[in-house]
Amino acid sequence: MSNYTRSLAYPWALTGIFAAVHLVITLIPFSIGVGGAGEISFGLVSAPILGFLLGPFFGVIAVVIGSVIALFINPAIAILGPFTVIATAAGAFAAGAMRTKLRVAIPALYLVAIAVFLVSPIGLLIPHFLLFHIIVFLLSLIFFVPGISKRLIEPLMLERSFNRLLGLVSIWLLSIVAVTLDNVIGSMIGAYYFIAVFGMTPEALAGLFVLGIPVIPIERIVGSVIVALILIALAEVLARADFGLPLSRVGTYELLELSEEEV
Repeated sequence: MSNYTRSLAYPWALTGIFAAVHLVITLIPFSIGVGGAGEISFGLVSAPILGFLLGPFFGVIAVVIGSVIALFINPAIAILGPFTVIATAAGAFAAGAMRTKLRVAIPALYLVAIAVFLVSPIGLLIPHFLLFHIIVFLLSLIFFVPGISKRLIEPLMLERSFNRLLGLVSIWLLSIVAVTLDNVIGSMIGAYYFIAVFGMTPEALAGLFVLGIPVIPIERIVGSVIVALILIALAEVLARADFGLPLSRVGTYELLELSEEEV
């Protein structure tokens, strides 16, 4: 490991660089929000990638910085106003945390988001809106099944000898869990935000959410495939080269990684 990668300035320098990258990517529209409420940006793709590369701490910081600046430049992507950043950061956190001891927080965040959505003014009107999110939540639990979890997490450590086929499955699962956590957190916030800020009735808002039921799975699966393809390419490079990435493998950040026994 090069000395510069052990410097305390190194992770912060990477945070600034990748925040700028995320800013540029976030300004690219991914799809048009249902009902014309705003745009969904490619930030949903770049956020998990940053989380994977920089970990659940620096990755989230980079995404927050890039997202906040992007919201000022293009307010149309702020579907949830200033709270939009929370959803995007959740995707980064999930991708970064899956390789660390913090991965236990991922299904917990899913459960909290689902529960808070269900007790919202529209929760009982459209509980079926959460069907796709619940399916992905169940997929996230695969990373905790004894025996299977070890095989799925090993490729995420990016050792030179990692199983490429298993790595493909593992990285896609990580990707779909991350981009969908972004959406369920955003949906949870939106269930309250649009009523409080725009004065929408629960019935009208529920109708708007219903329009998204067939769109969200397609949008998230496509997003997860894009994230996975990029991460697979990066994994191949990072497994062979010493770039000090993923960041949580560097110096003191190794404390966040799972040990052989914990894997």
